[in-house]
Amino acid sequence: MLHVFPRLRALASSPALLVFSRQLYFSGVQSLLVVLLSASLVGAGFVLAFQSVLATGISTGALELLGLIVVRSLAVLIPALIFCARSVTAITSEMSLMSVTGEIRSLLRLGISPLGYLVLPRTVAASLSMAFLYFYFLLASLVSGLLVAGDSMDFSQIVIVFDSVRPVEVLSGAVRAALVGAGLVLWVCHFEARGHFSIPDVSRAASSAVLHSLLLLMLMESLYQFLIAPLLSLS
Repeated sequence: MLHVFPRLRALASSPALLVFSRQLYFSGVQSLLVVLLSASLVGAGFVLAFQSVLATGISTGALELLGLIVVRSLAVLIPALIFCARSVTAITSEMSLMSVTGEIRSLLRLGISPLGYLVLPRTVAASLSMAFLYFYFLLASLVSGLLVAGDSMDFSQIVIVFDSVRPVEVLSGAVRAALVGAGLVLWVCHFEARGHFSIPDVSRAASSAVLHSLLLLMLMESLYQFLIAPLLSLS
């Protein structure tokens, strides 16, 4: 990953900027609806589950717990799962097809770096998309939970719920989401979308990339929860 970001100035070129904007639109903008639906189901389902258990209605503590779970885990994991299902498949298929048809070799003959033209724009776009979707999922899930809670909470309780979300954890979650997006794209471009020589390889590569990306996502999340999350909880 470190050898990609020093070349950010390559994004200033029109072809790379076009790849960047298309990837940003596909991974970010076009994912908004499914992320909104997922976040709404998480927030509303959490509150309804508590209401079915607690006869007295939802409590402030339950919504604080929702905020904690979303900030530390779900706001990263669920958009990342959507990213794996949509963007990883698309990127792998496109890059594999370019390898099969010789387009990448043609770029090299023309003196165009595939890293600056194909990999870098997608990596930066994935990072920005995942960071934005993190905030979007967090806000949507909390708002949907509050809407379902309805009249059982007053304004002071709502303020307490939002105050319970620590800025340090939100910022670390956004950074984590951005790193996850960049890591998944770099993994796909380096390991999954290379060395394919026939059209049937493209579909196999896309299927393999989704599976491996999910495993990589689980590994990154496990490392974070075991190594970094305890340090943040102490701060």
